[in-house]
Amino acid sequence: MLLNRMLKMTLLLVVGIATIALGLAHAVSVAGQATPDAQAQIESAMAAGPSSISGNATIMGNEMDAEGNPVVLREGSNDWTCFPDAPGTPDRDPMCLDKTFMGWLKALIVHKEPNTQVAGLAYMLSGGSDASNTDPYATGPEEGNEWITSPAHVMIIMPGKLDQSIYSTDPVSGGPFIMWAGTPYEHLMVPVDPHGMVEMGDMSGMGQATPPA
Repeated sequence: MLLNRMLKMTLLLVVGIATIALGLAHAVSVAGQATPDAQAQIESAMAAGPSSISGNATIMGNEMDAEGNPVVLREGSNDWTCFPDAPGTPDRDPMCLDKTFMGWLKALIVHKEPNTQVAGLAYMLSGGSDASNTDPYATGPEEGNEWITSPAHVMIIMPGKLDQSIYSTDPVSGGPFIMWAGTPYEHLMVPVDPHGMVEMGDMSGMGQATPPA
């Protein structure tokens, strides 16, 4: 889940350079769109989701501007935000997040409990890699373990807790599983056919569901 990027953002918060919530909530100056590296990051980010979403999403870069805000590589016209592959992880892991999932990410960065009122959706159609399936803040796997490499998947967050009697917590089960179970940041990982998901397009309407009582 882009841990290196999140830790960098957290450090910036600690030293008071900027708040990540503000940095992600408003658009900073678009920088370096014409550079080959910026174009590569945009292409990487767009590969995370269906073109119907990523084609109009805000694209964030891996760098910070002079004020400590994440650089916006491309302004978007929908409520989605896409991130390119995170440096420092062994596999590709770009992702596209809807508005609810962005709120979840901001809470994760500042170690606060997310206030999830409706279902949230994120796409990682290029796959992903994580240091731990149990610790949201792990920067590397524990001794004797390997990085968790996930195939193309979508991530779902829901109001309330996920039911471990229904969903596995085993990341190699081959089916949907709960990542970071029992923490405020638990979410459902659902493997998908990336080609089928691209054809299916935007699933964001699920985020309008009425939260359970």
